Amino acid sequence: MTTSEKHYRFALLADIHIDLENGGRNIYFIHAQKNLARALEVIKERDCGFIISAGDQVTNATGAKEEWRRYREIVDRSDYSGLILEAMGNHELRYAKYGGCTVDECREEFLTYTRLDDKPVIRDKGKTYYAYLDDTFGDAYLFLALEYSSDTPLTDNFSKEQMDWTERMLERFTREKRRIFVIQHVPFHAFGAGDDNDNPAYGGNMYLSDESGRPFAGNSRFYDLIHRYRDVIWLSGHTHIDLRDEVNYSTAHGTACQMLHIPALAGSTRIATANGKRGLDRTFYGDVSQGYIADVYEDRVVFTGIDFLSDRLYPEYTYVIKR
Repeated sequence: MTTSEKHYRFALLADIHIDLENGGRNIYFIHAQKNLARALEVIKERDCGFIISAGDQVTNATGAKEEWRRYREIVDRSDYSGLILEAMGNHELRYAKYGGCTVDECREEFLTYTRLDDKPVIRDKGKTYYAYLDDTFGDAYLFLALEYSSDTPLTDNFSKEQMDWTERMLERFTREKRRIFVIQHVPFHAFGAGDDNDNPAYGGNMYLSDESGRPFAGNSRFYDLIHRYRDVIWLSGHTHIDLRDEVNYSTAHGTACQMLHIPALAGSTRIATANGKRGLDRTFYGDVSQGYIADVYEDRVVFTGIDFLSDRLYPEYTYVIKR
């Protein structure tokens, strides 16, 4: 491996899941608030220049506004003062599924509480997808957004407009010889990082078509892009699967981009078999809160797994992605 000076460091999170369902009377992700507060302490101590959160900042079962307010309160009261860049996941849209608000209102909450208008990003007005450029070393980060529904397996998830924008950004940043990261919350079913591809345990990822075989145009186009741009590093979350299940990294046998899965900050879950059926145990363990510390060099990025609660690094779950 070529040795080179470290350029910068960032922290990588997913599935924070601030949860105040029914006004806090029926909380599912009971560890979410303390896990976020602790992670911010560790991230500051470890001198991370910025934070990437790959979606599902809130749970949004009975309305997200109070959850978003609590998210902002925890962040603003912490000693961490660096930039936080959030992607919009499926849970940001969840209350619209139950008729409590519209999808547009969910998007507006995301924009308001992430304070995206105040961040140094490339973004078309009103859009929840955007790009961030590292000013010193030129790396590009594309944050995509699920647009239509929290039921990601049952729907197309990207508009033509967003995929047109994504393709333009990929073409531009490739031409400019930038290292490119794509942050997009949901993996594809039985493909890439985040689940066992040969024997999937989770059915809630994205699909290329509906049950009748009708293609999902946006999902299919994103799938095509991650195969065409193989140097891209795609960072996803959503499945919550623990680092110990070792489904964290894939290139689909060299046919697609570099794909890295991020476990849930709110508490990971494990792949398990019960009554002869393979699935997730849905425990969301309270004693672990996992993510990565990413060290960026000229010739590689080193993603080291971490438990933010204990501030313990996992050298056995370290992924080196070469440039």
